[in-house]
Amino acid sequence: MNSSSWRSIPTVDRISDMPDSILCHILSFHPTKFAATTSVLSKRWKLVWIAVVALYFDQETFNSFASFRNFVWLSMFTLRDKKSSIYSFTLKCGESSRFTQRDWVKIFKFVMERGIEYLNFDMSGKKCQIKLPLCFLRYNKTLEVLKLSNVQMRDFDQVNFPRLKILELNYVFFKSRANSVKFLFGCPILEDLQTELALPILLKTISDSNAEISRDCEEEMLLTSQTRLPMFHNLTHMKLSIHTRSWGWECSSLLGILTHFPKLQHFKIQDCATATLSCKCWIDPVTTFPATVPECLSSQLKTCYIRGYRDSKWYCVFAKYIVQHSKVLETMTIKTSFLAKNQKFLRILSSSTRGSPNCKLLFD
Repeated sequence: MNSSSWRSIPTVDRISDMPDSILCHILSFHPTKFAATTSVLSKRWKLVWIAVVALYFDQETFNSFASFRNFVWLSMFTLRDKKSSIYSFTLKCGESSRFTQRDWVKIFKFVMERGIEYLNFDMSGKKCQIKLPLCFLRYNKTLEVLKLSNVQMRDFDQVNFPRLKILELNYVFFKSRANSVKFLFGCPILEDLQTELALPILLKTISDSNAEISRDCEEEMLLTSQTRLPMFHNLTHMKLSIHTRSWGWECSSLLGILTHFPKLQHFKIQDCATATLSCKCWIDPVTTFPATVPECLSSQLKTCYIRGYRDSKWYCVFAKYIVQHSKVLETMTIKTSFLAKNQKFLRILSSSTRGSPNCKLLFD
């Protein structure tokens, strides 16, 4: 077949043959700015991008805040049907963002009225924090995924997220530990929590699956009657990042609260503090560790991983307790860049009694 014959074969526009629902689904995976550019293709596309159920706004893709704000307002309030639902909403703002508090209230009201299930409110590009409108914390019956970055929580009476399963809090500031606990109480079926907070949310405020916690505080972690949390029966994975010199406070608190995670199977601890920092160990491990062995150690915990192992008796005491009381533990992994310096503690750990006959100690 010659080249002229090839050119005579008509091309098929398969995209145009797709129903609007499929096109909307495809556009939902792209930033809203990109979806809007498809409106130049034809009159049909002008209606398609407006009907997309996922909105994604990123200020970094705009030359100025004014153009960014105009596009957000156009997409949310001017062109879109006021009764249309939205499944997902992502808003990322940069340092030049000048949304007012009244704007934030309007944005969150828009979100709440449209049955949203996924919300990512990312203010990490700003130096100053955004105060989250209180109206958002009240009854929100559809939200399942919530991600907040660099925001400040005002004092609030209650939080009500009855369907929330995934929660990510990155540099979210609570005015008190009681408020942080109260926030978690408002998420009764939480499955996954990842958090890096400037004010401690307490080690008890952990999710029901794949939990990741990062603390940057040396305050006392002992619980009071005002900050107690319920049992988390679905938690199987927990990753804890520690940014503190006082590791003694951390490990005693950790072991003391493991009773709240009866299904914990995989436990990972990462020490992010400088390895040469001295540890201030005030607490006697004999008197602060739990009187009864947590259920997760007795029947669930399979792997424990400690990264950034430092020259401290607390690391040894903590790891030794886990090894001795975990009945089904398969591996205890210690990773450190100061392996030679920690040989004494590693020998102690290697010679300690193991609750599980199949437990392997791995040193890296």
